[in-house]
Amino acid sequence: MSLRDVLLSLLVIVIWGGNIVAIKIGVNQAEPLTFITLRFALTTLVFLPFIKWPGWDVAKKIAEISFYMCVLHQGFLFVAMKMMDASTMAILLQSQILFATLLGWWLLAEKIGWRTWGGIALGFAGLLVTLKGPDVAGHPLGFAITMACTIALAFSYIRMRQLKSVHPATFIALTNGFAVPFVLIASLIMAPAGWAQVAETDWSQLGGAIGYQVVLVSLSHILWQALLSRNEVAKVTCFILLMPVVAIILSAMMLGEHIDQSLVIGGALTLSGVGIIALRKAQKAQPIEADPVL
Repeated sequence: MSLRDVLLSLLVIVIWGGNIVAIKIGVNQAEPLTFITLRFALTTLVFLPFIKWPGWDVAKKIAEISFYMCVLHQGFLFVAMKMMDASTMAILLQSQILFATLLGWWLLAEKIGWRTWGGIALGFAGLLVTLKGPDVAGHPLGFAITMACTIALAFSYIRMRQLKSVHPATFIALTNGFAVPFVLIASLIMAPAGWAQVAETDWSQLGGAIGYQVVLVSLSHILWQALLSRNEVAKVTCFILLMPVVAIILSAMMLGEHIDQSLVIGGALTLSGVGIIALRKAQKAQPIEADPVL
């Protein structure tokens, strides 16, 4: 990789790490389902003019991916973020790689060696340690919802592996657009008061959080695809391991969150396990899946 591409990769990771903070700010200002509906709708409108229709067969596959990735994964994520610290979520979200590896072994008959099994065990051991932390222990429902959201994302990875390359702006517009009716209906049923509260919210913060996601995060995914197209995929995706570290640092700096010992130890174990899986993937020239929400 060139120095320019290394710096661009780090820029993407900083944007994704900052998005954890942006989501936390957003759900503090508005009901999670209201916030995510606005985010999906605006993202669709911004990228719709750049769409290249892929055909109905591909669109149907993207719709299925959208249900797992946007409706379930991101819907659960935003709800859980209302309950838990951003720094805690940055660690718990790494379980997506553990679940994706297990689902690949179970559903796609992918081979897993003893080193990868060791990484999976180490990763889950780290998650168990985080259970002792005050944030997770005080919000067991938030933890359960987070695990559900990472499993949903792992299923979306399985479907994405079976999808041919799609124009990035098209993928962003369609995945967000297909999700809008689902999250809108969910918000009207589960938290109808959220829409009435939007007018009273601090739009300098909510608008900034939505703008960050609609513009910066979406463009970062287009940049990420460009980096993947001109470099070895495994080398680029290894940068993803830095994302939770960046997110924790930004959460402490911008949100004033306390980083307790259980999170540090559990996070170190989880990231070590994920790192082993990433190393094995790199040796096999396989990519580490990037969380599309970030």
